[in-house]
Amino acid sequence: MAVRKRLSKKAGDDSAAAVLAGRALAHEELLTGRTPDGKGADPDLILLLLLLACVAFTVPKTRDMLQSLFNPATPKTTFDMVTLATLSMHLAVALALPLAARRAVLMAAFAFWRLCYNGGLGWILSWQSSRHGLVALFKRRGWLDPGRGGWVYVWLRRELEAKMGPAYSFESVPIEFNVWLLYRQLVDLILLNDFAAYFFLCSCYLGSASDAEPWHAFLRIAGGLTLLAFNLWVKVDAHRVVKDYAWYWGDFFFLVEQSLTFDGVFEMAPHPMYSIGYAGYYGGSLITGSYTIFYASLAAHMLQFLFLSLVENPHIEKTYERPPLAVQVIKKSRTRRLSTMLADISDSAGDAAASTAVADNCKASIRERPTSLWHPELIVFKNFDLFRASDVLILLLLVYSVGVPLGVRWLIGHSQLVFAYAVAQCIVWILFRTLVLGALLRKQSTSQLITRWYIKHGGDGEEAFSSWRAVYNTATIMTYGSFGLVALVAYHWGNADIGNLVLFHTLGLLLIAFHVWSSRSVYETLGDFGWFYGDFFARDSSMLSLAPPDIKLYYTGIYRYLNNPDKVIGQAAFYGLALISRSWAVFALALFLQACNFLFSSYVETPHMEKIYGTQIHRDSGIVRTVKKAVNKGVGQAVFVDEDCSNGTDTRDSADKLSESSGVAGLLASTAKPVKDMLLETKDLLSTTTARLAEKTLPAELTNLDHMSAYSLKLMPGAAWRASGKGAANKGAKTVYYLGESIRVAWQAPASHSRRDWIGMYPVTANFSDQITTSGSKGCYVYTHPDDNLLAEMVVGDSVFASSVTGVTRARVGKNSSGMIEILRGEALFSSSALPFKVGTYELRLHHGGTHAVLVQSKPFEITTCNLESIVQLLRDDNAPAAESVPEPVAAPPTDAEANALEQLAQALLTIANKAFAVTDSHTVASSDGLDTDGQIPGLRGDVVVQTDVVEPLESVQDPFSVGEVLEEKQARRIGYAIKEYFGVEFASDVLVHAAKHGATVQDVAKRILEAKQALSAYSSTSIKP
Repeated sequence: MAVRKRLSKKAGDDSAAAVLAGRALAHEELLTGRTPDGKGADPDLILLLLLLACVAFTVPKTRDMLQSLFNPATPKTTFDMVTLATLSMHLAVALALPLAARRAVLMAAFAFWRLCYNGGLGWILSWQSSRHGLVALFKRRGWLDPGRGGWVYVWLRRELEAKMGPAYSFESVPIEFNVWLLYRQLVDLILLNDFAAYFFLCSCYLGSASDAEPWHAFLRIAGGLTLLAFNLWVKVDAHRVVKDYAWYWGDFFFLVEQSLTFDGVFEMAPHPMYSIGYAGYYGGSLITGSYTIFYASLAAHMLQFLFLSLVENPHIEKTYERPPLAVQVIKKSRTRRLSTMLADISDSAGDAAASTAVADNCKASIRERPTSLWHPELIVFKNFDLFRASDVLILLLLVYSVGVPLGVRWLIGHSQLVFAYAVAQCIVWILFRTLVLGALLRKQSTSQLITRWYIKHGGDGEEAFSSWRAVYNTATIMTYGSFGLVALVAYHWGNADIGNLVLFHTLGLLLIAFHVWSSRSVYETLGDFGWFYGDFFARDSSMLSLAPPDIKLYYTGIYRYLNNPDKVIGQAAFYGLALISRSWAVFALALFLQACNFLFSSYVETPHMEKIYGTQIHRDSGIVRTVKKAVNKGVGQAVFVDEDCSNGTDTRDSADKLSESSGVAGLLASTAKPVKDMLLETKDLLSTTTARLAEKTLPAELTNLDHMSAYSLKLMPGAAWRASGKGAANKGAKTVYYLGESIRVAWQAPASHSRRDWIGMYPVTANFSDQITTSGSKGCYVYTHPDDNLLAEMVVGDSVFASSVTGVTRARVGKNSSGMIEILRGEALFSSSALPFKVGTYELRLHHGGTHAVLVQSKPFEITTCNLESIVQLLRDDNAPAAESVPEPVAAPPTDAEANALEQLAQALLTIANKAFAVTDSHTVASSDGLDTDGQIPGLRGDVVVQTDVVEPLESVQDPFSVGEVLEEKQARRIGYAIKEYFGVEFASDVLVHAAKHGATVQDVAKRILEAKQALSAYSSTSIKP
């Protein structure tokens, strides 16, 4: 892999990339002299070496796709010939078949190539991103290895050399680059045929429009040609910025050093190649005047957004924005180890004294957290709580204001009276939200009116801001609700044309979806504090708990393209309702609402921002700057001047060059969950039938295996056994592990066993058969003895390779066996994501060769909890060998009872949180010898040894209750479940996520648990674990 530096199709952070490149060079100097495999080095430095190791290479220049394909002088590869042949087939269909057949065949072809693009290429990229799957496949098959590839290697090398030209050297680049070149060939094949199918499909529908007037046709065709020209400019300008590397998703295969300026089209819209880059679809729809083309184009565009949401955005996030939890934890652990080694050189006495002082200071103070950080308040209907009085009152107000008029209309009639009432009510709420609240907010900006009022009557600034949020949110809900009532009452279509009916509803729903996306993007950028105009109430972070650490103006997310998106596109849903209802009255009401919002922005927001942020404000938005640059470039002189630069006030923070908004992706990705749930339910319904069929098929694979009795699984004692103090486990006693504790398993198999054998962990009631496993492991599995082919798919934080061979014996297997065979002994570790993290009774199953055919089962074991006093002692070092004794914790100095209870609970919570955050750090070490007592394992020379550590990120109770300032939903559910089981207090996962988002520490959460236990203890009929 190349020395990594940020590059993506989205807006880049050039300064961060430069820092990263400098760090890479520094790390190379630090590790100079170490052998590639780290032999003879300190184990901690081996870990750092494995994290930072990379292979630098010069990226060859690639040829232009269209020129290499259509230029007769350019040599053609097999892939080129296939592409030209399929394009010719589309042309033949368009020329030879009759109109009806031509339309059907080309529609099917367009659907096929579009699914190949979004489904096929998307699956390959997702596989490559998550498991290095495509590169691992080529390594496993040896197709690019001269020693193993055979004729496939010769053919592929000849293809690549012909495609790239004489300047390209096959041997001088890593396999990742060559696999990417082959992937490019597939992309060219699919994309060109997708375009050809759509082009010929549109040609079949030319002349199908029925325009009432000639100028209607002129406007329609002119608009379509304009969109096509705009689409072409977007694609060309985007390629100018990202080049072939990002155009063909090169960062899924390797990263490069490259500094980019994301200007032009990247300042106009988020993900321009996926959003405005498909304007040509709608241009083709206008030119043809066909509803069929429009809906086909719309469906294809939606598939493109799904591709963005499910494939590209997750990869961009984990690669450039926020690495996966495992990467963050392992990086933090290795940095900590390096710091520890460096600290050993310094004055240990001084360090110890400083550490003691810091610890004493932390124990002496616990930050007080307002209720809003633990119980997030309502934002529109987000965080709605049926047992919170204010939420229930808002719901009743909405039902009364909307439901009662609808009931009167449907039961009694008087449609005109109800419509007049609905319009009047909507106008009142619009005026209240924009003018009345705007006047109050303006007074708050000039004289702190609201804050002074609350201070005068015994409140404080925190209470003033909380009350303002409640009033503003209520006004927003009622504005939306009353407007929806008007649209519903005004809805009428009568005997309208079905084509217009469907079209207007489609466009209306698209505008509503666009409104939802823009609102989500604004909220994701501003957060709770900015959404409710928090800078009117606080000028620095110490004044309000919801205030960010630095109250500055950042043009990120949707604000990269629009300075005030709410003023420009914030009313799209209201115009969508006007289209759906086909009412001019609703349209006029939408215009009135936008005018009021414009006044609110001009006379309330803008003066306040100029007063607070001054020169940080951009005069021109990203779209305006792009248009000005395009006009200046087209005219050849500076017709427009960039005001931000000309005034010398270009104070745009580097954050202005950060990522684009992923709101569309988040909105569309939400549709994946119900589909996934439906598939899981269907799978459960068919599980019994699957088990019966599988018993008759897959177990037949075991009939060809020799020495079945040589396979075995044995659970190794855990913390519960060590706590018992017994020298050996009682025969027949149930094996017990504690929730979150790592589980070690000793396995045994013949030396000839399949290297794809794996162990899965399941509830004892999950499978109907002892011969075949019918339920999914849900990630709770480990390969017993993975080979190089499997290890090629290893990614940072993988828990499925945490197993290795520990020895070999020779034994006679079976009563009728006449000879001795070699039997491998090994040890597998189930930890972090490989643990079910749920109380219950489980079993382990050893499966054959990547199948679900069961070789052997373990005896059932139980995962349970222990009492509070034992958590730290038993679980703090659950990875220690069974023979080791766990030291008793040092007794804390005598304090008052509540402080002592809080300290004990905080230490226990720290241990549990570490179990939920823990990741498995597995890495390979090439070894020519084995690990037996003699120094060798016969028959295993050259085997790859997998070394595994369980890394826990948190060090003290003052650490943030998260990793990288973000608590992921999965970890929040795990911690919430563990808190419920260990402490008897139930927290919703979103509460923990919200608290972590606002900087809560482990000790803060522990204090909250203690307060909850005290509140519940007096009324609980069952005792809560102390």
